[in-house]
Amino acid sequence: MRCHLSAQFARSIARLLTCLFLAIATISLNAQPTQSATQPPLALRYDKAHEITLTGTIEGVNEKPETGSPVGLHLMVAASEGTIDAHLGPYMTKETLEALHTGMPVQIVGAMKKLHGKEYLLARQVIFGGRLVQVRNENGLLVQAHTAKSHRGNQKSGLVSNGGAR
Repeated sequence: MRCHLSAQFARSIARLLTCLFLAIATISLNAQPTQSATQPPLALRYDKAHEITLTGTIEGVNEKPETGSPVGLHLMVAASEGTIDAHLGPYMTKETLEALHTGMPVQIVGAMKKLHGKEYLLARQVIFGGRLVQVRNENGLLVQAHTAKSHRGNQKSGLVSNGGAR
């Protein structure tokens, strides 16, 4: 009888350890590495060596881009090169969003990037209506707080933070 209980206990422990091993293996296989908070997705890395300045007219302001395009505000800009999709990111202030409109002249400093077969201008700075809006820092990382400044350097408003999940 004692031998029977001991064997039964050993089988129970073996089953428990097998289930535990399978659970750990399943979790490990389903886990995905997270993006570093300081690094953009590999596909959207900013190439400051190929930075350009684009001058044109806003044809459209799109806060909800199509699936597969970078998240955040997009400006469709008519320029001598054709219509360019400029990505301004998800951190625009309400004041900036209200100031951008169709027909407005705009100057954008940024770098072109191809994603899913489509070209985007990853904006670093946007100049419109006498304002300079910093979208990305010199390394191309999106900034979460913007200071609206006149193009001449006079400050118009304070620092506004638009952090948080969307």
